[in-house]
Amino acid sequence: MRRCGLALLLAGLVLLGACLLYPFILESAASWLIVRHDLAPVDCIIVLGGDNNGERVREAAGLYHQEYAPKVLLSGGPLAWELSAADWMKKQALTLGVPSRDILLEKESESTIGNALFSLQAVKKIKAGSVILVTSPTHSRRAYRVFNKVFGREGIKVISWPAREPKFRLERWWTRHEDSQQVLWEYAALVFYRLKLY
Repeated sequence: MRRCGLALLLAGLVLLGACLLYPFILESAASWLIVRHDLAPVDCIIVLGGDNNGERVREAAGLYHQEYAPKVLLSGGPLAWELSAADWMKKQALTLGVPSRDILLEKESESTIGNALFSLQAVKKIKAGSVILVTSPTHSRRAYRVFNKVFGREGIKVISWPAREPKFRLERWWTRHEDSQQVLWEYAALVFYRLKLY
């Protein structure tokens, strides 16, 4: 009888602890996806296509104007007909004051792995030894892992600097459909990319 009471008490304490700690655990899980390094001057800023609000290009333009890099590479493949994500991002970059002469385009990629492989070709042409990688916060761990693997083989340093995404909020992300979708998708994608050895 005493053992049964002790087991019930222990189960109750575990359940109570889980109820009290689950917000911390879930926020930590989403926070782990976000990789942000210290900034330093580099040879090129790489911006990955895929956002809907232009926050990635806006972040990169800010870095460019702060003279963190002399070139901005916009990486994103086909959207529709002859329009690529890179073309679309270039329009925004020009509007934000980045001159055309300092913009490079990568228009072939259709995945994060493609972003890295095709961007590497462009980066090697300008003999860059270091880059800042700009993407969305929840995408930053996967993107950094892929770019670090692809660029690391060539001795090119990658600094991850996710854009400030106005819609995603870390606090209680699991209570909002769009935020939940981002976090869960990234965890699934990380598993899939790991199976592909990235």
